Amino acid sequence: MPRAIFVLALATLLAGCRTTRPAGEETPVAPLTSTSPADAARQLTARRAQLTGERSLLRIRATNGDRSQSFRAQLQIDNSNRMLLTAYTPLGTTAIRLYADASEVTFINDLEGTWWHGPAADFANSFGFFGTTSPYSMSLLIAGLPAEGPTYDYAAAGLSRANVGDVVVTYDPPSYPPKHVTIARGGQKLEIETLESAMTTATVAKPEPPNGYRCCVAPRL
Repeated sequence: MPRAIFVLALATLLAGCRTTRPAGEETPVAPLTSTSPADAARQLTARRAQLTGERSLLRIRATNGDRSQSFRAQLQIDNSNRMLLTAYTPLGTTAIRLYADASEVTFINDLEGTWWHGPAADFANSFGFFGTTSPYSMSLLIAGLPAEGPTYDYAAAGLSRANVGDVVVTYDPPSYPPKHVTIARGGQKLEIETLESAMTTATVAKPEPPNGYRCCVAPRL
């Protein structure tokens, strides 16, 4: 293939896979105006109740024992208990897509051309840092919002810590929107830096695996 044609084909492929913002109106996430932990708890509870949707750009470092990898990702959540986490390669192409609603999970591995669909409890067996909570609840915690189930510690500017069974979520510094979030469970750890946060009117759409992807391959970190 002539070099010019190859470059054009590659550019077209990458353009179709790069980070895209969901349709909908967006406004930057405003920090809390609270002056005490109790006031922060009240304001965050109200933000959670009024949530339409939120989108965050993240930088994530995932560690599992002596293995680690870093990547950028986009997290989308809406008020219908749906979330979508899209991880990207260094070129900006899609690496994995994790979608969840209230009870089920779809995991698409675009790097290996595989996908999996099943209950959230089965998904947690492969991704232990979710503990006993759902992917949607964990996505709320990543966004700095309280979810049902965990116990919390608050600071004047936002969450400082959340405990979900043996999973510990810490915020450094405590703030909303969060800047650095660490999710730890045993030898598994996610270190998350928030690069951008916006409230959005967009709903989360369930992704479909492309034709030719192999079904029923268990997800893994």
